Amino acid sequence: MRRLVILAVVGAASLVLAASASAAQPAPWSAASDVQLSLSDAQSSLVLGDRAGAVARVRAARRGVERVLGDDEDATVALASAERAVTAGDERALAAAKSLLWTAILATALDRATEAAVRGDAKTARSWLLVREFRPPTRFSRAAEDATVALDRLAAGELTPDAAAKAVRRDLLDTYDYRLRSALSGLREADELGYSTTRAEMGALALGYWSMLRRTYVAQQDRAAARELTAAFGTIAAASAAGRLAATPLTRVERALASFRAAPLVGEELVRKAGQLERFVKLVPIEYGRGVKDGRVTLDFEIQEAVTFRDGAESAFHDLQPTLAATSASSTRRIGMLLDELEVALADASRGDAVAEPERVAALADEALALTGPLYPKEWKDAAKTADFDVIATTLDRLQAAAAAGDWKGAESARLEAYSVFELGPEQRLRGLGPELFQEVEGYFWYGQGDVDGLVQLIGRRATDAEIVATRAALDDALDRSEQRIGSGPQSNVSVVTNSAIIVFREGLEAVLILAALMASLVGAQRHFRKPMFVGVGLALVASAVTWIVAQTVLTSMQRYGEKLEALVSLVAIAVLLLILNWFYHRVYWQENLQSLHHKKRRVLAGAGLSLATAQVVGLVLLGFTSVYREGFETVLFLQAMTLEAGAVTVLEGVAVGMLAVAAVFILVVALERKLPHKKMLIATGILITWVLVIMVGKTVQTMQKVGWIGVNPIEGLELPFWAGLWLGIFPTWQGLIAQTAALVFVIGSYFAAEAARKRKRNRRITASAASSAEGLAARAEPRPAPADTRFGDGRPTTDAGRAVTAVDPELVLHGSGRPVGSGVVP
Repeated sequence: MRRLVILAVVGAASLVLAASASAAQPAPWSAASDVQLSLSDAQSSLVLGDRAGAVARVRAARRGVERVLGDDEDATVALASAERAVTAGDERALAAAKSLLWTAILATALDRATEAAVRGDAKTARSWLLVREFRPPTRFSRAAEDATVALDRLAAGELTPDAAAKAVRRDLLDTYDYRLRSALSGLREADELGYSTTRAEMGALALGYWSMLRRTYVAQQDRAAARELTAAFGTIAAASAAGRLAATPLTRVERALASFRAAPLVGEELVRKAGQLERFVKLVPIEYGRGVKDGRVTLDFEIQEAVTFRDGAESAFHDLQPTLAATSASSTRRIGMLLDELEVALADASRGDAVAEPERVAALADEALALTGPLYPKEWKDAAKTADFDVIATTLDRLQAAAAAGDWKGAESARLEAYSVFELGPEQRLRGLGPELFQEVEGYFWYGQGDVDGLVQLIGRRATDAEIVATRAALDDALDRSEQRIGSGPQSNVSVVTNSAIIVFREGLEAVLILAALMASLVGAQRHFRKPMFVGVGLALVASAVTWIVAQTVLTSMQRYGEKLEALVSLVAIAVLLLILNWFYHRVYWQENLQSLHHKKRRVLAGAGLSLATAQVVGLVLLGFTSVYREGFETVLFLQAMTLEAGAVTVLEGVAVGMLAVAAVFILVVALERKLPHKKMLIATGILITWVLVIMVGKTVQTMQKVGWIGVNPIEGLELPFWAGLWLGIFPTWQGLIAQTAALVFVIGSYFAAEAARKRKRNRRITASAASSAEGLAARAEPRPAPADTRFGDGRPTTDAGRAVTAVDPELVLHGSGRPVGSGVVP
């Protein structure tokens, strides 16, 4: 029993001693923070002339270093330098010593975190990982491996110790590589500004970061080059501490580092950065040109947008620099110089110091792009498409910033700009690779998806920041999934063929409904009007084929103007359809009630080389052309991205299937309508064409909203499923619904107006016919000799019996079925 008590006491005492030791040993991050704070206080004391206080602070830093690092050689040397600096009152030397001591702590933390990860000790690795620096995050930062996530997966047993250690080391080396280059840039800037203390601090920081990266450089390059660079960094640090800049060694170091990355990019990361560089450089002159006019800045936010894209291009260039330099060091250096010139030009414009001509900015960007082309491997040629999502994200950032500042006009402009990038880039690919995703993304951009309101709704009602953040989160998630789907490519040729066929069928359905309905109604005397419509259809098919060929070679140029051209073609199609509908409803009215106008217009039309019949033929050719080419143009744009993914042969297989389905619908509609009685067929045809017109108007209004030609005012509280817009052209905006209603009222109103005019005309003719019949009866009651010829004095023809034939309204002799009910001869 006594022995058990003794063991219990000893165990408790051991726990107490262990706890005390743990309490006495601070966490690495805490001790490192205390050391850094002590040295900063020492600098302040020295500036204020308090040397004694500075000495005390350095001694406190020594105690902290001993607790966290022990007798680390580099740290000991740095502390000795700091003590000599405060004793001599040398501010530059103290700044340099502080930088060397801090980088020595970072180097120790990197090694110990990696060693703990190799042992599988996630807890210890986490404690040392807290002693680190970070690469400032930006929208264009490269996606480095996250050391924290790697250690979490290690603790959960989802990652091996070696893989976790590799991820930790890669993350930290990437950070300190960035910090090294920032220190060198800060060194030059401090020298230009004459900040001697900052120059000394930056020179020592560069040396310290290099010490952490030297082993990696040796592994990638060679030991002799590493020794030369170590000597150069030592010269730079010494010169900086002495109050001068070692320009030659600094230039040598910068050139050597141009072909080095501690954590080099691989595979898809390289392609993504290549795409960012190309896309962002192209966008710089576009944004700058929008913000500058007549030598002055007119739109500040466009200049800031140009600055953002230039910074993104520079970030991407730095990551690509080693790969590009391996192909041509001189071209790579020139690209860097051009980016620097762009930075200066944009900075001057932002400050108002000088405003460069847009042509100058465009020339710099064009030269940079011309240099990147030969440097890019073959697999990078289409890399710019991968950067579309980065551009969208950046523009959405601007949307949120504008909304937060109450600039709703700017927010709407940013929304349209972000959507246009999606519409002309990722959406085209998603139509073939993930139709459900492009519909979801469009919903978030416009009228909402599920329970989440769309951005156009939020901007329209001046929503709160929280509402916009919620929609942005949902949109970002959908964009991320879209990017993954595009990156994985086509799932199978069957899916590409199927989606291509669906696109062709959907886009061709409207044209089929118009043509089939009209042609089915063109019977009897009107049958000859079918031929010009077929001519227009043939021309449209040829034009669509030519557009396909052109799109294969100048797709980028077409994308820039694609939706604007689509809007123009749609407007022409609507105008022609309205005219044809008017002619359709008024056909009899035109033939009978406008004869006097025909005589008046004949001279004008003849002078123009046309007749009324010719004008009708031209109108029908134009109807056939616009009905088909409008859909053909849009289909070509949709199919181009799918062609890039799966090849033209596979896509054309889907086109063939879709065309067969369209032809089948055309034949079916014509066959069904041919079986209808003439009067009912006319009514059914009119209703069908009117419905197609309403769809066309709704889609055209939305297209014009996309390109910013008309505003967007959503109808509060009205939620419509996405298919309502896709198939019916109905969108919950006032502009769209008002335009559709106006088109419907115009067509229906013109129909009833024509019917009323026709009824009045018929009544007048009935009255005139009755009067004529009465006169005929009176004439028969008074016999008189027949004239020598066979015509009456008024020129009316006679029958063999000498009776006059009276003109009768065609509608008086037509039954509902189209059969005559009388002979047209007055007895």
